[in-house]
Amino acid sequence: PATIKKASTFVEHSDFVGKYELHARTLSPIEKQLVPTLPDWYIIPEEVVDICKHAKITTGKPMQMRNFLLRGPAGTGKTMGAKAIAAGLGLPYMKYTCSAGTEIFDFIGQIFPDSENISTGNVQLDLEREELKAMGGINYANVSKLMNLPDLDDMDYDPAGVFHALTGVENAAATAQDCMGIVLDMVTEKVRALSKTDSDQKNNGQSFTYVETDFLKALKNGYVVEIQEPTTIVQPGVLVGLNSLLEQTGSITLPTGEIINRHPDAVVVITTNISYEGCRGMNQSVLDRMSLVKDIELPSPEVMVQRVMSVTGATDEYQVSQMVQVINDMADYCRKNSISDGSVGMRSLIDWVISSEITGNVYQSALYTVISKATSDALDREALVQTILNPIFPPSRRRASA
Repeated sequence: PATIKKASTFVEHSDFVGKYELHARTLSPIEKQLVPTLPDWYIIPEEVVDICKHAKITTGKPMQMRNFLLRGPAGTGKTMGAKAIAAGLGLPYMKYTCSAGTEIFDFIGQIFPDSENISTGNVQLDLEREELKAMGGINYANVSKLMNLPDLDDMDYDPAGVFHALTGVENAAATAQDCMGIVLDMVTEKVRALSKTDSDQKNNGQSFTYVETDFLKALKNGYVVEIQEPTTIVQPGVLVGLNSLLEQTGSITLPTGEIINRHPDAVVVITTNISYEGCRGMNQSVLDRMSLVKDIELPSPEVMVQRVMSVTGATDEYQVSQMVQVINDMADYCRKNSISDGSVGMRSLIDWVISSEITGNVYQSALYTVISKATSDALDREALVQTILNPIFPPSRRRASA
C-alpha cells in the first residue's frame, strides 16, 4: 500500500487553550463550566488560531476585532471551531441556533407579566392584555403585531417610507436599522404600560419579568457567543436589528429600563453554510461588521486521516485514507452537480469508519452512513455509488482483518 503523508505540524492543545486571554479576569465556578474543553482528538485549525491572535492583539485598540464569520460546508467543524475560539480565549461559550422563523425578539428576550390577572387601571390596556394572552403572551412579537407596526419586510423594502410613517419625519437616508430601533422603543414603551398594575400607576412601579437570552447574556458579560446558521432565517433583515450590538460600543435598552452595553471582551462568531437548501445570502451590513471572514473547507486529507483515526481508534491507516478520498470526491461531486439537499463531511466519515469496524463491510456501511446522508434523490445516490464508491470499495470487498 502507498505511504500516507503525515499531517503537517499542528498546534498542541497546551500551547493554545487559554493562551489568548484578552484581559485578566476571574471567572465564577458557573462561568468556568461554560468554557469549552477540547477533546484530545481535536486538531486546532489555523483559522481558529488566527482569529484568537487577532482578538488578542487588537485588545485595547480603538477598533478591537470581536466579530468573526466562519463560512463553509457542513462537517468542516465550524461549530467546533467556535468552541475552540472560546477555549483559546479562556471565555465561556454560548450559542443561538437560528431557524426560518427566527425574529429579532428571539435574540433580545421575552417579557412575562408577574400578575396577569391584576388590572392595569386602564380599560383599553386591560383589553389589549387579554388579547395578547390569547395570542400567546406579552412578548415583543405579539405586541408588535397588536400595534400593527411594520415588519422587517417593510423596513427592507422602503425604509424611508416606514421611517416617515413611524415618526412623521422625512428622512430619505433612513435605514432598516433606524426603523428597527424606533419599533423596539415603541414596543418597549407598550410593554411597560401593559405590565403595570393599578397600584403601580401610583408609584410608577412595574410588574413584569424579563427573561434574558444567552445571546444578550454573552454580550453583557464578555463571553463568546455563536450564532448558528443565520442564513436560514426567512427575513435576512433580522440580523440588521442587531447591528447596534455588533458595534464595539453597542447597547440596547430593555423593557425593564436596563441598558445593556456590549462588554469589550464579548466575541460574536457567526457560523453558516450558504450552500444548504433554505439558506440565503448574508446581509451586507452584517458582513461589513465582521472583523474577519474565514471560508472553512474540509481539512486536508492528511489531517482528516489523523483526526478520524484519533477519534475512532481505527488502525488501518491506508483504508482510512481511501475512505477520506471517497468523502472528498463525493463532496466535490455534490458541489459540481448542485446536489445541496444533504451533507458529506467529517461527521459522515467518522460514522462510516465506526460502522465499518462493527460490520466488517466497508461498502455496506457506506450506503447507510455516507450515501444516504449525501442526498435524498435516488438517482443522485446511485450516481455517487457508481462513480465514486464502487471504484474504490467494490460491493464484494470486505474490510481486511486488523
